[in-house]
Amino acid sequence: MLGEQVRQGFSPLLAVLTSDAVERIAVKNNLSFTDLLLPFATVNCTVKDPSGSSVSSRIFFDFRDLRRDGETLLKWSEPAEHEFLRTYLGCVFVVSTDDEDPVRELSRLIDVQHQQQYGQNAFPIGPAHCVMPRWMLPNIFKYFLIVDDESSGSGSSRASSVFSSISTQFGAQNCYLLKVSSKYDNELTDPWRAHLESKYRGLEKGLQLAKHKLLSKTVGLSDGLVSSITESSLTEQNNDSAMSFRFVSSSLHGQYLSYDDRESVTRMMEYMVHSALLPWVEGQIRILNEQVISRRGISKSLTTGVRKWFGAAAAQQATSITYARDSGEMQIRRLADLCFIFGHYSYAYQLYQTVRKEFAMDQAWLYNAGALEMAALSLFLSSSQITSKQYPQHYMEDAINFYTTVSLKPVLTMRAAILSAMILSSLELYIEACSQLLKLTNSDDDLFSGVLLERASVYFGNAKMRRKMAFHYVLAGHRMSKAGQKQLSIECYKRALPEYLSKRWIFAEDHICYTLANESEQKEEALSWCLPLIRLQSVQHANQQQIFLKQYLRLLKHCNKTRTHALMVVPLVDIQNIVVIYGEHPVEFTPELVTNVETMRNNEDKWVNLAKAAYYVITGSFANFRETGAVRTVSTNNSEVPFTPPLERIRIILSLKNSMDVPLFLKNIHLEVSADPTMYMQTFTDKITLEPKSDWIPFELSVIPKELIDKIRMYGLSFDLIVDEISVTCSVPLNIRGPRLNNTKREKTSVLYGEDNRLTAKVTKEQWPLVEIDLPPKRRLLAFCGQICRFNCDLNNVGAVPLKDFCIVTDHPELICVYEEECAGSTVFQPVKCTLIAVSETFGVFNLKNGVLATGQKKRLQLAVRAPAIESLGYNVILFCYYRGDNCMVREERHIIVIDTRVILDTSLRLVDSSSGACILQLRNLIPSRGSLLAKVELMRIRSVVTPAGTNPNFWQAGQDQEKSGITLPQIFLHPLQKRRVELESEQTDSISFLANGHTGALPLWFCDKVNDIPEWFGPPDRPVHISAVISPSKLNAYESTEVPEFDLFFAVLWKAKIVNSDGTASTVFGENFLPNPFPSGCSVPFCAQHILRPFSIQQPSNLLATKRVSTLSSTTADNNLFALTCKISTSAPVTYHNFNSRRSCHIPVQIAITNDDIYHRRSCTIAIHFLDSSLVRKRIGDPENSVSGFCPQNVTSASSTYVHSSSASQPVIIADHSRMHGKIIFGHTQIFDVRLTVYCPSIYDIGRFQIVGLFDGDRNEVPIRVPPTYVTVIDQRV
Repeated sequence: MLGEQVRQGFSPLLAVLTSDAVERIAVKNNLSFTDLLLPFATVNCTVKDPSGSSVSSRIFFDFRDLRRDGETLLKWSEPAEHEFLRTYLGCVFVVSTDDEDPVRELSRLIDVQHQQQYGQNAFPIGPAHCVMPRWMLPNIFKYFLIVDDESSGSGSSRASSVFSSISTQFGAQNCYLLKVSSKYDNELTDPWRAHLESKYRGLEKGLQLAKHKLLSKTVGLSDGLVSSITESSLTEQNNDSAMSFRFVSSSLHGQYLSYDDRESVTRMMEYMVHSALLPWVEGQIRILNEQVISRRGISKSLTTGVRKWFGAAAAQQATSITYARDSGEMQIRRLADLCFIFGHYSYAYQLYQTVRKEFAMDQAWLYNAGALEMAALSLFLSSSQITSKQYPQHYMEDAINFYTTVSLKPVLTMRAAILSAMILSSLELYIEACSQLLKLTNSDDDLFSGVLLERASVYFGNAKMRRKMAFHYVLAGHRMSKAGQKQLSIECYKRALPEYLSKRWIFAEDHICYTLANESEQKEEALSWCLPLIRLQSVQHANQQQIFLKQYLRLLKHCNKTRTHALMVVPLVDIQNIVVIYGEHPVEFTPELVTNVETMRNNEDKWVNLAKAAYYVITGSFANFRETGAVRTVSTNNSEVPFTPPLERIRIILSLKNSMDVPLFLKNIHLEVSADPTMYMQTFTDKITLEPKSDWIPFELSVIPKELIDKIRMYGLSFDLIVDEISVTCSVPLNIRGPRLNNTKREKTSVLYGEDNRLTAKVTKEQWPLVEIDLPPKRRLLAFCGQICRFNCDLNNVGAVPLKDFCIVTDHPELICVYEEECAGSTVFQPVKCTLIAVSETFGVFNLKNGVLATGQKKRLQLAVRAPAIESLGYNVILFCYYRGDNCMVREERHIIVIDTRVILDTSLRLVDSSSGACILQLRNLIPSRGSLLAKVELMRIRSVVTPAGTNPNFWQAGQDQEKSGITLPQIFLHPLQKRRVELESEQTDSISFLANGHTGALPLWFCDKVNDIPEWFGPPDRPVHISAVISPSKLNAYESTEVPEFDLFFAVLWKAKIVNSDGTASTVFGENFLPNPFPSGCSVPFCAQHILRPFSIQQPSNLLATKRVSTLSSTTADNNLFALTCKISTSAPVTYHNFNSRRSCHIPVQIAITNDDIYHRRSCTIAIHFLDSSLVRKRIGDPENSVSGFCPQNVTSASSTYVHSSSASQPVIIADHSRMHGKIIFGHTQIFDVRLTVYCPSIYDIGRFQIVGLFDGDRNEVPIRVPPTYVTVIDQRV
């Protein structure tokens, strides 16, 4: 590798002089004649040295046209005075048979060369930027070439006569007739391009730099003027050249040289070299060798001895020594250089060793340095097995030192340094090579230092020192840039960049990328380098980010001349979370109203099922049902292309984020749409300012498709980005990635994503109905369990399509009532019938009886919502509006009511006497008296609710419409045992008794003035029904029936509460609690034996109906002692008849039997019995397990888990003759305590109002004894 480079750099140099006719032949091939010879100029040569030994090598012959080229050392440098390398070895004279007189033209060329060589011509014949050519020998090699263009038609006879004449004059061995056909062939290869690029690389820029420096020093012009003068002068010079050196033609070369012509040129080269040049070279070597030997005599020896004796005195002289070209020393150097360029490295090494000693004795340091340099190079090339120890490294070091400090020859210094580094690298001495190069980089010449730094970087890379390599590439690029060599600078930075990319060297990476973007002349390439500077999370200062962004926009603006839009990385667009709303409704986006495919159960979309239920009620079937979801998000199923109405907006809600430290100004923001612009309209956002480090900022854009378009797609976001008055139209592609596929084996084992069609829509031909519904998409209610909330809902047909049907669907039909106007503008409302439809689950559909709304017409609805009985946070009730126009187009609108509840009233129902149907209703106000919220609860009504048993919704509809179904519902009448108002203050309890049987009486039992506008709830109270299919009412008779029909019985408790908040505001709320059937299994309602009313225990747990109650048992008493004592309460009769007219008080004898069953320890126990009268009812009113932390509607706080005292003046009073009793019971015995209770009004009384504790011997802890609830009914006999 190194030998090839040396042979290219120190090749034999041959001058060429051509006639104009020859150049015309070459120009047809887009070449000069010397360039035409380039692919054929390498020839295998064998040369003998004076001793007769032969050396074979492949030598490149460098042909230079004296009038057009003139370049010498390393293509551009003039030859040095102390050596003969790169001086002209000979001259080739070329004439054509197309010349008017080829022989005379040849003579003229010979005269030109002769005058130039011997100084008889005062002006140079070559280019102005080149020095006069120098010749290696006085008697140079001369060769004569005649070119015959057969296509010119001059005839072969003329060519033969001309060649014969010239051969006769100059000798046949020195002449050659080259025949070319010059036929055009566009399929020929072009081997010239690579050679021409290598030959002319850097010449133009080097000349511009030299011209610039020269003019700036001599004239003192400004940089811009100097540059313009330089370019114009370089353009104007050498206009007479057949081909300017400044350009390598982009067209093909040699298209008029056939393969036969090219073969002829090859034969000509070989013939000239082997038949003429090599014999001449061997002869010159012998002559020079003889001269060197003959000149070595006694005089030379004496001179050498005198120098050795008096060398110290001579060393004090500072005069420089110059040798004549024909001196003995220079003859040796000439011979050494001639042997070197023809590959005789061993013989050349001996000559260099000889002459360097003489130069050293003469203290001719420049000559000595040249000999040292070539001696080291010759020794290295003479053997392929040379080692680092054999190589005289100090030769090169001394030569470099002499060039640098003594001779002040920077070009020669660089040549020696580069050659030395190449040799050291070949010997794998990379660190030594780098050190030698870096010692020279302190020069003020930026180009000189830049080249050396670049070479050092290469050798650091060879040594696997990647960081040092990259660092020195950066230094080299900086020095190259200062020297004006932008291309070389860019190349250095490019090589350094891979070592800094993604290595957390952010500032170095940014510096390199910015330099590449700023220096590169290729704008597209510069743009690619500038793009990494625009980071979403940059550590650069804000000012630096501003500079980067401005540079990026400048490049974008330049490149946008050939593009419509430029791709932009800032601001960041949240593409995956784009929300699309098809149509004018919904007005705003509510996430809770959108399907989430990840949380769907059994892949069932509840919203779609609601739409199916509504569609079934309106049309009577599921045929031709189509999804009408108007909102698509990342959580919805976007695999299908949605539909959108014409002449309504498609709204795209997307978010932008500026993560940079500089503000971003966006103007003219709009969507890019793949459709004919005449087929749609769209909105533009005039201006948006994204502040530095701003979070996601949502904004909305819209497109309005017209009726004639079938499909529309939004594929990009376009905007004008403005930074310091630089405005560039940019585009961000909106390519939404679908969900990852995970169904097949291939999808599971690879990363594949589905389609997302959010930004594509099919436009229907017909317009959709559009109704403005005065109902918020999401309404949050703070309510008590069972509370009834009512509100109005106005409908307004604002669309162009008259409305034909309108219905409301809910997933909780037991909690919703809908009322509509009897007629337009009426203040009287009638309830809307609810139809139960099961689609995966049961939904209630309220189809308006008067659902027709003309365009512009309005209608008012009333909605009633009952809060669930369960204490909860975020209980969701869906209201799904679905309507159809007279053109059969439908639209849906989704609403949700979120209810946060807490208990206010605890209700429970207990059967006392199954024969008479005596029941007792217990009520407890759960609002604490010491809380920030006060509540007074009043019992208003108790009613029975009978519904058909079964799990099919059609039974419920049959019960609602008894006349059509033929099913008769039994009636359960209620009879009060005591007529009084029941009001409970905070923390108070009360009980009211009544009879429930089939005797004719009151269906609802009112305890206050009757209220007419209480909603009647549809369906099973608080008990949703789940079925798997929809069954029409006509198929009701297909179900099996029993002889005695079964029904479900519930009791509804209507109450009113007056709430006083801590701020003094007061409000009144109504509510209704549902209680299950208290009659046990096998026990029918009295006087209603023909019907079976199922007990609730066989259906489902009562916690769905009863208000959540608070536990009264402490968890700390779970001990064996709890089961060691048992208690039983008995009385003479469960029903007592008493005439309160004759006697005001009624006495009830009670026996309390307590048994000691302490089988583990057989201890005696001391018993303490305490009677709890009405003013000291000991109740636990709080339960941490059932309370809802953090819920405080209207400043209500949770009750604490403590015992409290309550007073209730309105409760029936019970008085005991003994308030406290004590006794001691030994193990295995039972003791009976007699108590007489006194009451003063008829009612149902709980006579188990005792608190009993026991204390075992030897135990300090009291054991509570459970007192079973026992009820006695007292009936007044006054009637």
